[in-house]
Formats: sequence, structure tokens, C-alpha cells
Amino acid sequence: MMRVLLVEDDELLGMALKAGLEQAGYTPEWVTDGETALEALRTSPFSVVALDLNLPHMSGIDVLRTVRQTSNLPIVIMTARDALDQRIEGLDLGADDYLVKPFKLVELMARFRAVVRRTQGLAQSVIMHRDIELDLGARTVRKGGKWLKLTAREYQILALLMTRIGRIMSKSEIEEQVYSWEGDVESNTIEAAIYTIRKKLGRELIRNVRGVGYVIAD
Repeated sequence: MMRVLLVEDDELLGMALKAGLEQAGYTPEWVTDGETALEALRTSPFSVVALDLNLPHMSGIDVLRTVRQTSNLPIVIMTARDALDQRIEGLDLGADDYLVKPFKLVELMARFRAVVRRTQGLAQSVIMHRDIELDLGARTVRKGGKWLKLTAREYQILALLMTRIGRIMSKSEIEEQVYSWEGDVESNTIEAAIYTIRKKLGRELIRNVRGVGYVIAD
């Protein structure tokens, strides 16, 4: 559902956040400096950025300033407890939210969901489509009022399409959003996941536009 660029130079914290996000079903890419972060943003799509402000070589403030010249991508800044001036400067430059270290992973994920919803114009965390109810906050799915069990990848793909109802997404777009740089994606992985989603939620939900991609129609 959500591809996260994690920009954090503290190795222990970066490893812990990356592992926690992966376990929660997110797709995080972790980099440790500002220049690498900008290169990642130039070459890959992300849903949200978690940006430490105290980075080597190029500060997080400079990264934020550069990104905001061309993009409204949601950015949550991470700051030290005594860095009030940095937080104010970051918000003034266009950061969407901030967290003061140390923080709980669940709070970071909640901030991610909130800023992404605002960017996509989704006031609520629950998306309704026909008899299907997708709760982005609780990461649950119901059909006709009955709870359904989806794997983490199935949920990610369904949420990706449900938050873009009416927009066709190519197979490569879905792969870029759902799978990390480190993982090898087999050629039929997306097709297999969508086949299983259709079995659980109904074949008519996700339409295959031949030669173009997949879409949940209005």
C-alpha cells in the first residue's frame, strides 16, 4: 500500500524502523544521507518520506527545500527534542508533519497515513466501494459486513487500487509501489496476487485493461 523513503543516518534507528515498517506491511527504502535521498526520489516513486533533519553532508532542511521546489510529496520530519527552531523551519518550508525523537513506530505510521490521506484528499481512513470497506488505519477489509483475511501483499495491492479508483495502474507501477529495491519480483507475482484478491472479493472488482494495467472502476 505505502512505499516509504526513510532518510536516517543513525544505523540502529534506521535498521529498527525499516524492520518494523516491513513487518507492518509497508515497503520502506532506507538511505543515510541527503544526496542519496534526492537521487532515490528522482528515480523511484514513493508515497511518503520520513526525513531526519540532522544528516551528514547535506542537511534534511536542504533536502526538504529541494524537494519542495518540484513536488508536494508528503514529508514527515524527525527531529531531536531540543530542535524547536528546526521543526519550525521545516514546517515553514512545507513539511507536512513532524515527530520528536524518541517516538513509537505506531505513531510514525499513523502520521504517514494522515499526511497521505490529506494529500490524496481523503478525509477519512475508511474507503467504501460497493459492498467493500477498506480501513486504511486499521488495515482491515470487509465485504458485505464480513471481515476478510488478506495477506500483507494482497492488502497492499488492494489499498493501492482502492485509493486510486478509476485510475488504471500498470503492472510496473504496482511493482514499484509494493516491492522494495532489494526484492526480486517474479514475472507473475502481481497477477497471482490479483487472482487471489478476486477470489476473495469478487472477480468483477478489479478489471484488467489488456495491455495497460489494472483498475477498480467507479
